[in-house]
Amino acid sequence: MKRIDPKVSEKKEVRPLGFLYDFFRSIKLTIFLLIFLAILSIIGTIIPQNAPTMEYIQHYGPNLYNLLNFFDLFDMYHSWWFSAILLLLSINLITCSVHRLPSLWNQIFRKREIPLEDSFIQALPFTAKVQSKKKVEEIYSILRKWFRPIQVDSPSFITYYGEKGRFSRLGVYITHLSVIIILTGGLIGSIYGFRGFVNIFEGETVNQIYLRERDRDIPKPIDFSIRCDEFNILYYDLPQLEKHVREYSSVLTIIENEKEVLKKTIRVNHPLHYKGLSFYQSSYGSAHHISLGVQKKGDKEKRIINVWEGENVRLPQSNAFFRVLRYVPEIHHFGEGIQMALFKMGQEPKVFWLLKESTKLNPKEVDGDFLFTLEKVTTREYTGLQVTKDPGVWIVWIGCGLMVFGLILSFFFSHQRIWVRIPKKSGEEILLAGTSNKNRIGFEKKFHHLLKSLTS
Repeated sequence: MKRIDPKVSEKKEVRPLGFLYDFFRSIKLTIFLLIFLAILSIIGTIIPQNAPTMEYIQHYGPNLYNLLNFFDLFDMYHSWWFSAILLLLSINLITCSVHRLPSLWNQIFRKREIPLEDSFIQALPFTAKVQSKKKVEEIYSILRKWFRPIQVDSPSFITYYGEKGRFSRLGVYITHLSVIIILTGGLIGSIYGFRGFVNIFEGETVNQIYLRERDRDIPKPIDFSIRCDEFNILYYDLPQLEKHVREYSSVLTIIENEKEVLKKTIRVNHPLHYKGLSFYQSSYGSAHHISLGVQKKGDKEKRIINVWEGENVRLPQSNAFFRVLRYVPEIHHFGEGIQMALFKMGQEPKVFWLLKESTKLNPKEVDGDFLFTLEKVTTREYTGLQVTKDPGVWIVWIGCGLMVFGLILSFFFSHQRIWVRIPKKSGEEILLAGTSNKNRIGFEKKFHHLLKSLTS
């Protein structure tokens, strides 16, 4: 009967875990993930995110649209695979730090003996032997200008050891931690936050906003009401006929439990914050409320459909729907009219113009199924607000501050060590040695200045 060595079997069980550990702490994995994220960011910039489906189909075609939609490239920053890549990068950074940090932590904080061996000191990158007539106390005073020297006595020598910037070696790990915090804040904001919009007419009160998802705007109630008391536009005082907008602002009032709790004038980049929501002044414009007469061919009854410009409306007794693309007050001296698009499954969208004057006598026939008439157009001014909620934004700001601190610690500070060995016998040379993990040129200047101070 063959005897199995328990140590060998234990190694075989640990080997897969060791392989995973080596994989996650690989620098090659870090470089690959960073390059891959950069490429994905470029793709996310080239491909518009969360645009209407019909725009994608018209631009890419049905086949390419289905392929890109399968990989969630139209909303890639909220896709599961993008979050998985960020999670993998976080695990990679944590594993790299866990692998290297304990030994460095021990070097920084544990009490250790100062290396005084001749083989060690003479192998340092900066060494010099000089004759100096200065006393031990004077040498100590010179060293104290740059370091906090420690005196170590031996039978033949007095050695001063100085160290500076030993905590600078933690800068890399602080930067790693900051990246993990930023990614965590971004994921929290992506999962629990949102970005919406709301258009409020002057004097109107609303208690919901809208989240845009592809072809529809999803209403989202909020815990309070917001009223637009006033909307103002200021123009530059220029002698030209065309006006140029200098600033536009809205006076908003927050109403909760039928009481006015907050009132503020918002401008671009000066939002209103309340209960975790931020209201930004993002746009303004005129909204056109359009009354259309729709009559299916063969029916005697004409239905009146009220629709806002840009809104999708399904046609009665049909799977088709239409959208009012834009309103024009004057079309080639034929009067006011609108541009519309009719959508049917499996067909290209049909875009056409509908004139108010001509459709009174001759209704517009589209696709042989429907007759359209333009009945009435009402114009109203509105202020456009962008509404955002990002519970992870403060986590991201903390991570950014920590990253700045870690980068400053890494690039502007270095771990410098110096030894000065003074023989107790008079007439023998003083040995000066030192090393620095970064900024060798700067340390070399300091070393030569220290050398000059000892011999002057």
